[in-house]
Amino acid sequence: MQEKVVFDTHVYIGVFNAGLFQDEINGFNKVMYLVHPVLHELWIGAKGKKEVNHLISFGARFIELGRLVVPAASTQILIGKVCQKLRLSGKLNPSYPHIYNDVSIALLARQIGATVVTRNISDFEKIHKVVDFSFRDVSG
Repeated sequence: MQEKVVFDTHVYIGVFNAGLFQDEINGFNKVMYLVHPVLHELWIGAKGKKEVNHLISFGARFIELGRLVVPAASTQILIGKVCQKLRLSGKLNPSYPHIYNDVSIALLARQIGATVVTRNISDFEKIHKVVDFSFRDVSG
């Protein structure tokens, strides 16, 4: 059975900039999905026409395949609840909520039954203490 995966932004940066993680992205045993916060983070980091053109093509391919994931209403509510729990436990600063996108990535992957593949294990471990979802380090 094919594993559903959502790659975190840092994985794509490694793929695009250094050709890393080829075993992850070229596997026949995976179905890759793109969640909108990852696409947005990649757009924020785009520098120049070549990168912009790549992202246009990259995003369009996921849209064509029906694999660009946006939140269902229930996921939107759950994202808010998880962020509130993280804030109450001191793990999310409302003035600088850097973990918000990771919460969104985790819960969008959960929404479709996918595993988050990441290089940023520490933030996803914090989120996992509040809500159940599947994630793993890119190397394992």
